[in-house]
Amino acid sequence: MRDPRSNPFTKELLADETLNEWQRIIDTTAEIFKVPAGLITRVDRAQIEILLSSRTEGNPYPTGCVTQYPDSGWYCERTLKSHGLNHIPDALADPQWQDNGAVTGMHMVSYIGLPIRRPDGGEFGTVCFLDNKANCHNGLHIRMLEMIQRMIELSLRVIFDKHQLLRHERLLEDLSRIYPICSYCKKVRDASGEWVAVENYIHNLSGSHASHGICPECFSKVEHQWTAAGGPNQPPPGTPVP
Repeated sequence: MRDPRSNPFTKELLADETLNEWQRIIDTTAEIFKVPAGLITRVDRAQIEILLSSRTEGNPYPTGCVTQYPDSGWYCERTLKSHGLNHIPDALADPQWQDNGAVTGMHMVSYIGLPIRRPDGGEFGTVCFLDNKANCHNGLHIRMLEMIQRMIELSLRVIFDKHQLLRHERLLEDLSRIYPICSYCKKVRDASGEWVAVENYIHNLSGSHASHGICPECFSKVEHQWTAAGGPNQPPPGTPVP
């Protein structure tokens, strides 16, 4: 289930204000649920990390803990694969989980979690709560967890939209200036002084990718050149036709 795209939501992009708010939410919810651990995890290609861990007594999970992904063995990996609620009331009574490292090493025998999706549809991670005793979690707990999931995803959407807006503003600002372009190869000199292909220049500014074609005027020239050279009446195969 590994997402080949990197996760753009780094700690630097999320900023302290957002992380502090998320921290307060998992701290408070862990107290309400009366469990020792609340976590927000973050996936980035081949690894999954504990982005935030509740500051509650008996929590064995340190912030910043990282493991491989997939095949981590973590409860949260099942949450990501299921794309929905993952609730394990008692891992000791579940043959699939009773020998898991969370049970045998950390004595975390109950788990409830939901996946968090990025605005671009990729995996961000999970929000989850773990207990050192069997815990069935009632409907109210599940609704609270769903609210936290939604709040985090809305926060990511606001950050994403703000970042896109800033990129567009930079694009307009840059395009409003006169920039050097080579008269021969048409490369553009960027702000660092490097000469780059115009397609790369636009992509670096806006994130857009150029698609190549041929305008009607150039199409007529290519057709004329091939005819004059004794070639076929049509341009070579693969030439995009306007």
